[in-house]
Amino acid sequence: MNVNAPVVAAVDGSVHSHHALRWAADAAIRKNLPLKVVTTVQTITSGYAPGVSKTQALIDAALRDDAHNVVDAAVEKVAKENSSVVVDGQVIEGRPELVLRDISSDAHLMVLGSRGRGGVAGLLLGSVSTETAAHADCPVVVVHGQYPATGPVVVGIDGSPTSHEALTRAFAEADERNTPLIVVHTYLGFSSDVFYGHSEVIQQLRDEAAERVGELLSGFRQDYPDLVVETRISALDAARYILDVGNDAQLIVVGSRGRGGFRGLLLGSVSRAILHGAPCPVMVVHPVR
Repeated sequence: MNVNAPVVAAVDGSVHSHHALRWAADAAIRKNLPLKVVTTVQTITSGYAPGVSKTQALIDAALRDDAHNVVDAAVEKVAKENSSVVVDGQVIEGRPELVLRDISSDAHLMVLGSRGRGGVAGLLLGSVSTETAAHADCPVVVVHGQYPATGPVVVGIDGSPTSHEALTRAFAEADERNTPLIVVHTYLGFSSDVFYGHSEVIQQLRDEAAERVGELLSGFRQDYPDLVVETRISALDAARYILDVGNDAQLIVVGSRGRGGFRGLLLGSVSRAILHGAPCPVMVVHPVR
């Protein structure tokens, strides 16, 4: 990862992308990085008669104009509200999912709204945000409308390499915000009631989980000695417990896949559930490639 790469905000003029733009601008300020505002335009090559082709050309031109207007407005908004941010914009032709995945390799962080202008109110997450969160080469933050400015950073870990990357990002994010970090780990994935009458089994599992978490955090605590770090360990379902702990968080950080994940899968079940149900922005972190 290029640490000097820009924060990228993907916009389309929707309300959700306005919130994502503001989050991205704040992140660029905290990290002292430039902000790059991008949007995409997908034109269609017509195979019809010349008259229809002319009509299609007019449609394509209108789409390009609209895209440039969206980017120009976003850049102007950021420059007006955050004079310290170095910001520029770009319109790129192609399918949004593929374009964003391509430019993510040159981004420090990518931020986008949970739904775009074509989104349906009943859908929790749009296809572009889902695909980008799944396949980007950099961490992706999905912003769900208005977001809290205070509260802890919450990170879910399971001991996998991906969750270690999530932990690395979460410590940095909490430190930048000067806010506590809550580290969540679950060790069963269902209620411990199944072991009713066998309290020694539950205690052993909890002790082993606490030991694993302590080992994972030891190096980070040395690097961030002044950061307040809490740990929450539970036998409950991971997604449900992380969402519960993160109810008053300003950011939830998760790995794209946990233990047992397959590289070909879009997103792990836990990260997908958190993306859909979180009350705050969610950062999806990918394994180092």
